[in-house]
Amino acid sequence: MTEVTVEVEQQLVKAQAELAQSMEAAGPPVEEMAATEALETVFAAAGSGQAKHILLDHYFTSALRRLYVHAGGAWRHRNVTNIEEQGLAQVTFASNRVDAWWDSSNILKILRCWKHF
Repeated sequence: MTEVTVEVEQQLVKAQAELAQSMEAAGPPVEEMAATEALETVFAAAGSGQAKHILLDHYFTSALRRLYVHAGGAWRHRNVTNIEEQGLAQVTFASNRVDAWWDSSNILKILRCWKHF
């Protein structure tokens, strides 16, 4: 499995910041700094790490679906809808690498799924 270099990750962060700024430009005027701060707030979660394990609980007795990611030495989670469950399972389980960000309650905020070719 090919590892992602720091340079590639930095390029991705820059591209995301540029995309966020262009999306803000299409809406109400927002100062350039505000768009950058919003992106930094998302990625400045309580913690982040590379997933070592991913699992999905699908309860047949209720509508609850819960995604668990083991990253940063502990399990993080997020309740997901039935539609989200289908997409997440397809993308995360097909990935070679999954990075996760979570808040102070260990609730997942972002999953970045990598597929290496």
